[in-house]
Formats: sequence, C-alpha cells, structure tokens
Amino acid sequence: MDAEYTVTESIYRNRAGQVTQIDYSFDETLVIDTSDSSSSTSSITRQNKEKRNRSYDVKITREQYLNIVRQQPNALGFDAFIDVLRPFIMGFYDQDELEQAFRRLDRDRSGTIHLDELNSFLPILNESINNQALQDYVRKVDENFDGTMNYDEFRTLVLRGIGRDIICNHI
Repeated sequence: MDAEYTVTESIYRNRAGQVTQIDYSFDETLVIDTSDSSSSTSSITRQNKEKRNRSYDVKITREQYLNIVRQQPNALGFDAFIDVLRPFIMGFYDQDELEQAFRRLDRDRSGTIHLDELNSFLPILNESINNQALQDYVRKVDENFDGTMNYDEFRTLVLRGIGRDIICNHI
C-alpha cells in the first residue's frame, strides 16, 4: 500500500499581522495492490491497483476558537493553538516549530506531554476524541511505555502523521 497526500495551508492576518483565520485542506490517496496472487498457467501478468481518496478540511477563525474555548478549561490561547496545529496537520515542521509546539503542550514543564495536556488542544478540532482513543494513539509512539510523550515520541507522532490522523477522525 502506498500513500500520497497533499496539505494546503492558508493563513489570514489582519493589518497588525495577527492571525485571524487558518485553513487546511488535506487530500490523501491510498494505492492498494489488489492483484490476484494465485498461480496461473497463462503467461499474462495482471496487476490491479485500487485507489482510495479522502479529503479533509479544517477551517478555524480566531473568533470561532475563542467562542469554543470559553467552555474548555485550560485551553491554549489562539496563537499557541496555531503553533501546535501547524506541525500536527502538516506532518512536518520547519526549524524550531516542533520544539515550540512541544513546549506549548507541555504546560507543566515536566519534559513530557500528558494526556490532559494533549486534551487542552485536541477536543477543539475533534469533538469525538476521548481519553481511551488518545491513549491508543500515544501507545503507537510511546517507546518507554510511561503513558506520556517525551520530545522524541512527540516528534515521531508528528512525522508519522499520527497527529493528523487524530485530528481527521481516523479512530
């Protein structure tokens, strides 16, 4: 199975340079080899491939975000939310973006991200996410089995696209 994806990011700012809206469009194509592997006496080789496409759009304005987080205890501010969202959605990062995202989520400065800290970010985008589902995702990268993510484990979560999967409801 091969996966191809495209992520488009659009950032809108006011005259003061403050981010007012951010849009992401994510298109994923999975190519699955469905060839029949049974042996045949014919010399004809058949190769069948099935393509599956999925598209996701995330659009959030500063105003929408502020209205949502009024109901969320310990929610990140909008600018901090954007700092974390970018590498999660993009699946990669530039320079110190990932370190900054990690620091934004590690609110108790323990050097690890706990589920409660991850919950300060994710429910805003994925209302159906629960602690059990988050634990399942964290287990995919939790090399030391402590139930939290250190920086290297967080980096793996982002680079493998697991963060994007969480946001796009791949539960």
